[in-house]
Amino acid sequence: MQRFGTVIFLFIIYLSFYFAHSNDKYDNIIIIEESSETESGDVDPIKGEDGNEQRNHNDMYGSTMYKWTGDNENLFYFKIVLFVIILIITIVNGVIGRKKNRMIALYWLRSCKDIFLEQFAKLGNDNSFLLEKSYDQYDFNCTGRKNCNYYYVNLRLSKRQCIWRYYIFNYFLKQNDNMHIVINYEKLDKNILCVYKKYQKKQIECRFPNINKYTKIMNKKDLKKIYEIKADSSEIVDLILSGKIMNFLNFYDKFINYICITDIPLYDYEEHINDKKNENKKSEKHKFCFLNFIIPKNADDLRTLINFSIYMIDACYCIELSEKVREHVKKLRSIIEKEDLRKKQELKEIQEKKKAKKLQEEKERIDKMSAEQQRKYEEKKQKKSLKKMKKIKIIKM
Repeated sequence: MQRFGTVIFLFIIYLSFYFAHSNDKYDNIIIIEESSETESGDVDPIKGEDGNEQRNHNDMYGSTMYKWTGDNENLFYFKIVLFVIILIITIVNGVIGRKKNRMIALYWLRSCKDIFLEQFAKLGNDNSFLLEKSYDQYDFNCTGRKNCNYYYVNLRLSKRQCIWRYYIFNYFLKQNDNMHIVINYEKLDKNILCVYKKYQKKQIECRFPNINKYTKIMNKKDLKKIYEIKADSSEIVDLILSGKIMNFLNFYDKFINYICITDIPLYDYEEHINDKKNENKKSEKHKFCFLNFIIPKNADDLRTLINFSIYMIDACYCIELSEKVREHVKKLRSIIEKEDLRKKQELKEIQEKKKAKKLQEEKERIDKMSAEQQRKYEEKKQKKSLKKMKKIKIIKM
């Protein structure tokens, strides 16, 4: 409906603009009526000239006719018809695209519902299993299972409701229907492991901005070359990427975008915490496994992907690293945190210096002012501070 409203709005703007400019284009139609005096020929020449001038003047300003369609009437109506056709196509495509995405979401739910009912105590919310966030995004969550706090799925479908993004942009950059799975743990050993397709590297760096600080690129002999691995220790790579998980990554590679396991936040916005106690609480709660898959058209393949994500709940929960690796990871993170703290301190000092310099310049400028100018300046400053106080009070209320 937002796109429909936008199209209507643009259409109104176009008509307003067109009518405003088409008023300048008019045809001068001068109607001359011959009087009986002219016909009979008994007219005074001087009087006749004056009469003609008067009639011409009246015709110019009184008998001017405006054409609201402009000079080319056919072109004007063609534009309107074309715009209406585009509008109808946009509306129909929006309805069909939304319906198609809804069908895909229902196909996903119906294919996997029995798995979730078997594994979890509660599915969805009180009203429905799937929550439609937009025409192309659906949310699903489960709770009540051993070894995990919650299991969340975000279906990110192609924007079929948008002609430009689905039918034109899709030719240059292929868009798939994806499911983003998030598993939250109560307990997870100290580790960061991310396995992703090489072409997904930019997306991973955008999704997890701090991953490069805590990890380095690792190699795994039996894993397909289309993947890239980032981890904070080689032990976690050997421990996770083996057996069933290794076979799954190699066999279902066409459906896998990335898998990421982490016990600490990898986002920039989660770092801005001044209180160390709060920071520790935040990192304790942040124990996740992220899985991003392409939604297969085959229901059996889809069920296999969901079963694998359920398997990852227990596989990640049961990770037990050696004490040596734990100490190594702890030491590495401590060095990174100290470096981050040093950079933050330097940035804070630079900001304080800038502030002090600004205050000094302001003081020097005030000293150069006369007594009257200083009084006016102080009044102006006081008014600004009062306005700020009013805004703060309004926000608090």
